[in-house]
Amino acid sequence: MRVVSSTRVLTILSGSVPATAELLRMLLEDAGQAKVTVVGNSAGAGLALAACRWLRDHGHRQPSRLVLISPAADASVSRPEQVEIASRDPMQDIPGILEAGRLYAGDLDVGHPFVSPLNGAFRSLAPMTIFSGTRDLLYPDSVDLAARARGAGVPVELHLWREQPHDYALMPTPEGRRVRALIFGTVA
Repeated sequence: MRVVSSTRVLTILSGSVPATAELLRMLLEDAGQAKVTVVGNSAGAGLALAACRWLRDHGHRQPSRLVLISPAADASVSRPEQVEIASRDPMQDIPGILEAGRLYAGDLDVGHPFVSPLNGAFRSLAPMTIFSGTRDLLYPDSVDLAARARGAGVPVELHLWREQPHDYALMPTPEGRRVRALIFGTVA
């Protein structure tokens, strides 16, 4: 069994955005002119957004569209309204998200755009389709993310579903099935 030092683990974690972006760059290159839609949910949606920003900042093309499901966009969970939403969120709580953000951040500050992509620039990113439910502790960040992206000229479709929890789009419910049909229509 090989033991990896905690410093090494922190370095690995802070490299996840560039590594993901490089994989995405190769995929886009291999796809040629074909449309490529990147879909991510929760932390994966935040990672997808951060990776697309990295692509932009390094002069690489964007995918045709980003589909972000319940995106984890701000690891600080610092909005006052999130305390009230936390009391209704059946899947997440503030301490858990704070700890996950701290662990994911590694040697980066939780406010760094790799960890909290809400804090980065939105200009010249791919068009976005965002899904969030109003019982999701993270939904205020989805609303802000859509507004910031629109303000930077990025086309955005924001779908807020009342009383739906985190990642409802992936659940075996009528609402989840309807959202997946919308997502499949976007990707096709």
